[in-house]
Amino acid sequence: MTEKEWFKKFIFAFKMIYLLYLLLAFNSFVNGYQWMNLAAYGITAWGGILCIWMLLRWKRYKKAAGIILLELFALSYVVSAVTHISYAGAVENAKGFIWLVLPGLLVYASSFDMSKEEMHKEFISLASLYVVYCTVANTISLSMLAWGWKYDYTDPTGTIHSVGYRWGRLWGIYDDPNHGATISAIAVFLLIYLFGKARKLWQKILFAICGVIQYAYIAFSDSRTGMLCLVTGILFYTVLQIMRDRRTAGKRLLVLIAAVIAIFAGDAALKAAYAPIDAMMRKREAQNISAPANNNRKQKLKQDYSNGRMELWTSGLEIMESSPVIGVGYRNMSGYAQKHFPDSYMVKNAARILYDSMHNLEMDVLVSQGIVGMALFLAFLIHMLWKIIRRFSVLQKADDNFIAVMLSAALALGMASTFLSFIFYVNAPQSFYFWLFLGYGMHTLAKETEESIE
Repeated sequence: MTEKEWFKKFIFAFKMIYLLYLLLAFNSFVNGYQWMNLAAYGITAWGGILCIWMLLRWKRYKKAAGIILLELFALSYVVSAVTHISYAGAVENAKGFIWLVLPGLLVYASSFDMSKEEMHKEFISLASLYVVYCTVANTISLSMLAWGWKYDYTDPTGTIHSVGYRWGRLWGIYDDPNHGATISAIAVFLLIYLFGKARKLWQKILFAICGVIQYAYIAFSDSRTGMLCLVTGILFYTVLQIMRDRRTAGKRLLVLIAAVIAIFAGDAALKAAYAPIDAMMRKREAQNISAPANNNRKQKLKQDYSNGRMELWTSGLEIMESSPVIGVGYRNMSGYAQKHFPDSYMVKNAARILYDSMHNLEMDVLVSQGIVGMALFLAFLIHMLWKIIRRFSVLQKADDNFIAVMLSAALALGMASTFLSFIFYVNAPQSFYFWLFLGYGMHTLAKETEESIE
């Protein structure tokens, strides 16, 4: 076995373990254990070694689409972080840099040194791990609808996690229902591909059941971000499939309309079916005088449909105006706001939360890396879209829907990131899969184009 083959195996093993770690990091019952901290250090060291190896052999990855822009973006992060390093310290800013680089280099760029067969095999392995975990996690989460309205779990460090069903939303095992919903939406995209590739009826039935479980969690989480991710992913997938074969446009548009109606009708039906139980549990809590006042989500959304995001983004613009060119660094924005804007919504709000992100990718970039970072981000985005548009003809010759699933899922996660922070800076399953989807999709487009020329 050659050195290159050995390294690919190390990369694959890293991706599997890294993905499992990310999933567990969003599990309220696991992420507080000491071994998770040790795992983070181990993964960081392992990933760092692999990154150095890749950089020493950079010629293998120079074809990665937009790699130069990503490198400049990372350099911009370093400038912003170092300039304002006093607000969070060297360690925190170093962590931010590591979690910015690892997905982009080891998950995205590594795809461009793989054959189509290697990509498909790796994808099936990663998808299987992800779907199995999400199915188990969401089954447990859905069971919480039956055995308790809400539950406070204290981890070994003394941190209290709010899990279960509360305030009209299913949190389940996740610390945040929006993250839980978008994580589940990714599982749906993976199942769409697996369902299409399945040849046996029992496999299709199994994948369909798994898909229903993911969808049920998204519905009960009442996450508009998760629903946006799911619906836009299906929309993009339909558009790309029509590009593959325009003769099926009418049929696919009808299927799209039916799917969207089913998604929203199912969402309403599930909540209506659970409403009597929800009302009973609310009544029981109201009789408990020691219970805190109920957080009426529907009423809050009527008063502020953005659920506080507009005020948070206004705080972000205030920070950006004070350092417009290079920003303040992602890990520094919280400390920076406390010192320079102590009365802003980011620091003082009704929920008594000290925000460390903008819940919006574009605003995160603007605040963290200023105009320079935003210019590089937009350049990368335009570069990706231009390459996809130029190679649309490849979709018509593709022998399966691999490219369509990869690119539609990446675009859907990009849309969801406008209301939830991930892709850059945040160590999350959504970030991992965004870069994996994008890498697979862009490299397959390039490979198909090269082969058609040859």
